[in-house]
Parts: sequence; structure tokens; C-alpha cells
Amino acid sequence: MKIAVLGGGTAGFIAAAHMTRYFPKAELWHIYDSRIPTIGVGEGTTPRFPLWLDEVTGIGPDELGARCGATVKLGSHYEGWGSHSTGFVNRFQPPRLFGYHFDAGRVTGIISDHVRAKQLDARVVSLEALPSGVAIGFEDGSQLDCDYVLDARGFPAGAWTQAPEDPEIIRMDWIPTGRAMVRRLPSSTETSMSRLIARTHGWIFQIPLRDWTSCGYVFNPSLSSDEDVLADFDVFLKEEQVEPTEVRVRVSFPNFMRRNWFDGRIFTIGNAASFVEPLEATAIGATIMQVRIAQRWMTDHHPQCAPDVGAVEHANRTMRSYVLRNSLFITWHYARGSRWDSPFWNLASRSLERARGHDYLAGHMNAMTDFLEVGRDLPGTEIGTCTEQEKWEREIMPKLTKFIPFGNFSELNFAQVGHGIGYYSANKMSVGDSANG
Repeated sequence: MKIAVLGGGTAGFIAAAHMTRYFPKAELWHIYDSRIPTIGVGEGTTPRFPLWLDEVTGIGPDELGARCGATVKLGSHYEGWGSHSTGFVNRFQPPRLFGYHFDAGRVTGIISDHVRAKQLDARVVSLEALPSGVAIGFEDGSQLDCDYVLDARGFPAGAWTQAPEDPEIIRMDWIPTGRAMVRRLPSSTETSMSRLIARTHGWIFQIPLRDWTSCGYVFNPSLSSDEDVLADFDVFLKEEQVEPTEVRVRVSFPNFMRRNWFDGRIFTIGNAASFVEPLEATAIGATIMQVRIAQRWMTDHHPQCAPDVGAVEHANRTMRSYVLRNSLFITWHYARGSRWDSPFWNLASRSLERARGHDYLAGHMNAMTDFLEVGRDLPGTEIGTCTEQEKWEREIMPKLTKFIPFGNFSELNFAQVGHGIGYYSANKMSVGDSANG
């Protein structure tokens, strides 16, 4: 079997290492264009990444911390969100699970040690799925034929447009953000939680690594200018009494997904397949889910056989559901507004109302309503403060009624966020009700 992985960012190296681990006899190519820069900021993850990293490379938190300054993430601390405008925690569940905070560039270098592939520094200009494989065309006119391709070359051009005539791109316009101003700050003494602070133009993240802190202001560029955001960023840093140690970087992002990320031969993964704002750090987890589906497909289907249309659609439907449900859970964080009365928060608090206008979300929103009702009856604060696995199994686990997730999230996440933002303090509400409704 001949497999090619395209892309030199985090998703590309995750895919190449995964294929190395599970298909050691395959002819594996890792192809990327070194002229294309990657997004180099501090990142947070869900527990999917540590579990994957240990499985594929054997690397655990001590080694990752020593080699690249990564820290263990136990969840996220929200400040100023919701009708209470008080702080709350969305902790990974159960307590034995953890994620990471890390420098994406340095972690990619570590993952690359576990890739065994023929490397090619070249620009891919075409991909053509054939009945018997994939033809990869290069800038110099040459071609490489493979059985399967995992394409992790970043955001597709169509993700940035509003053109409704592109049937392959779903624009998740119910998510109210699209740009971040990022700075590097000194290291923090508290590294176990990502901080997510509501501000007038959006929200600020702080991702604490051992040697420095990645800090970004996420906002809606159609509502606020870069200058206004940077001015409030300066106010926040003055309030925090910290000085940035590195110049600002502007990162724009589209909230989108491909309707079909897989055609039977080409798996589109990472930011090439979808992106949802970084509030709950779901991007790397989505990539890992994609490469696992690709692995199972390659294991179960002979490369010389024509792809089964029904099985291809099942794979696409699985990823659509996962990404769309993640986007709805993230959007729900805005439903009760924040301590700020501003154009951004007025728009953001109505995000689920906008989602209601898309027919393809109806089934997912109905499923979300069930999770909302279950979360109402769980003790959100108690869950968020429980740090002992034994206590969790004794006091929290018996209260659970749903043992399947909503995208990446469980009823425990719904309980923590719902009680934290004051969603359950109001009268009985349905999905789509805003802070003003």
C-alpha cells in the first residue's frame, strides 16, 4: 500500500506519525512545501491528544515537558462569562484525564522523530482521485501515484468566501469570531488551566507553558477594528500588570467545514477539513479522529477495490456530526452574554438563534436539548471542583445518565458550562434562546 501525507503543520505530522505506527510495511510519503509558513502559537488540547501521543510515540507528560516546555492542562477557567459574570471551571472528566498546553512548532519537531517516510519538499498543485488511487501533481510538472492521500495543507480557498454556490463548504456563521491578536507573555505560576476572559470586543485566552504564556484576543473583525482590539488588549495587560515579551501577531480564521472530507481515496484532515474557533481547543482532537477513521478505512478496505459509496457517506456523516455538534456546544457558551454590554456580546448571545435558521442543524439541536436538560440536574460546581478520581467515581459517576458524547463533550461539560454561565438560573429554556430572550 502506498500512502501520501500532505502538509508540514501539526495535522500533517500527526497523520504521518499515525500512518508510520499502524502501517509499518506501507510505502509512506510525507510531502510539504517549506515555503509555506505554519501558524506558530501556543496551543491547548483536549485529552484526545495525550492519549494519542502516548499510543503512537510512547511520550508522556514528563518527557514532553522536559523536551519542549509543555504543561499539563486540566481544563479551562472562564472569567466574566454569562449572566453571573463570575468565574467557573470546565474541567476534563473524569479527573484522571488531562490535555496539554504546548508550543505547536516544538511539539511537531518531537512528533517528527516518530515518522518513517520518504520526505519530499515540493508544492502540490493538483490531486485527482482515480478508481485505482490518487494522482498527485507537482509544481514542476511531475506526478506521484498513491493508493491514499491524507491532505493537511491548511484552509481551503473556499473556506474564506461567503459564496453560497459552493456546496462543499459549510460556513458556520453562527460562531461570532474570526480573528485573534496574539502576544507572548512571561510564564505563569498557574499552569493547569487555560484562562478564557470575556472582554468588550470578544474574549482573551491565556495558554500557560513552562517558559512563556501565549495570550490572544479573539474577536469579530466585522464589528471591531484591529486598533480598537489592541487598545483594549493594552488595557487588559495593564490591569494584569504584565508586559508582553514579543510583538503581536494577527491570525485570521474561517469557521467552516467541508461537507465531504473523504471521497474514498483522499482524506482531508486538520484545518483543510474544518475549523471551529479555539474556545474549547477542539482542532487537534478533530484531526486525531480523522486519522483514526482513515486508519480503520485502510485496514478494512483493500486499496485495489472501488470504494463503497455507502461506507464513504457514513464516514462523512460521522465527521459532519462531530464538528457541527462541537460548534453548537461552543456557540452555547455565549448564550447568556457576559459582563460586557457591547455589539460583540449582543451578537454573540444570539448565536444559537442564527444556528436555528439552518435546516441541517435541526437534528443536532434536538439532541443538544437532551444534553441541556440532563446537565440542568447535575451539580456543575461540584463537578468542576472534584479533582480526585476515587471521589469522582463514588459521588459523580452514579449521577450520570448519558454515556455517549455530544461531539467531543459529555453531560458533565454541559453541567459545568450551563451552571457557570447562568443558563439554568433562568426559566426553562430551549436551544436558541439568548441572554435577551
